[in-house]
Amino acid sequence: MLSDFLSLIYPATCINCKETLISAENFVCTSCKIDLPVTDDHKNPENLLFQKFAYNKTIKSASAFLYFTEGGIAQRLIHQLKYEGANEIGDLLGDLYGNIISDKFCPNLIIPVPIHKRKLRRRGYNQGVGFARGLADSFDDCEVREDLIFRIKNTETQTRKNKLSRWLNVDNIYSDVEEDLSSKIVFVVDDVVTTGATIGMLCDKLIEANAAEIHVLCMARR
Repeated sequence: MLSDFLSLIYPATCINCKETLISAENFVCTSCKIDLPVTDDHKNPENLLFQKFAYNKTIKSASAFLYFTEGGIAQRLIHQLKYEGANEIGDLLGDLYGNIISDKFCPNLIIPVPIHKRKLRRRGYNQGVGFARGLADSFDDCEVREDLIFRIKNTETQTRKNKLSRWLNVDNIYSDVEEDLSSKIVFVVDDVVTTGATIGMLCDKLIEANAAEIHVLCMARR
């Protein structure tokens, strides 16, 4: 009753168009959800995101759910997710994308790109975990693992670095994987991929642990 009362005084609005949401809507209204800038990367094996990882034969595919543009809905959603405490947005995006790609993949594990414990304490959650959970709901016998690999080096932000600086900045930032991943098909998931440096280093660690296949998925790409 209190929740219903507060919603009358402070109605939730769509992150994108600011229209009032109805009870069945979360963060984005139905109209804006229909108009989400979906990439269809999963239909194009040679898409621009995959080209960042094509050098690595264990990485079988890479796809982003949305196009990321300055001031666009993907940017608004991810900003709310990462900096405004709206961690349920990750679950929403993962659920939406999982429904789209569920007939193309059969993953065993989903690994959200880990963040350093210092950043985890400050933010309170890893923004990729909800996305991983939402994706996992679309697949049978698929588990989200946050305990396989850890971020052991807290690097500077990548936002304003050039491509070479980004790769140097993420050298040796992850722990080794102690578990044997032979025969495992692994999703590695993140929010936004720019150069692919951070995920590339993570995938190298998974390959050392004998992962059979790796597929990179992210919420958005530029």
